[in-house]
Amino acid sequence: MRHLSAVEGCGALAAVSPDSLSSNVRPITAEAAVEALARSVLEVMAGARDIDQLARWVTADVFATLRNRVRVSTQARLAHGVRRHRPILRFGRVHIAEPSPGIVEAVVVVHGRGRSRGVAVRLETVRGRWRASALHIL
Repeated sequence: MRHLSAVEGCGALAAVSPDSLSSNVRPITAEAAVEALARSVLEVMAGARDIDQLARWVTADVFATLRNRVRVSTQARLAHGVRRHRPILRFGRVHIAEPSPGIVEAVVVVHGRGRSRGVAVRLETVRGRWRASALHIL
């Protein structure tokens, strides 16, 4: 069985086997990793989290696309006089597929106060760490 793990003090996800876990690595399920990434991305878009905190979780292409989307969200928030806030989010069931070893594709519906969004993500193992190589927020 493969687990996703978060190394203490670092914003990266690592692919590890349960036998190789040390005291500074805690396993998390794929569902928890997808929820954590989706929550972080939506917090970045709401202005509650700095985008640089996601750099180690996503590939360069995903980061560039996300940076543009955050810029547009910030402009819209300023134009409408909406303040930065940490959104209150409720997650639906995470649906996961593993098309091949080291690759996880998942989708989750995230419910906010006045809006629900779908988040689709593809996590791939890169140098022993899970990174989002595709991320779509609907």
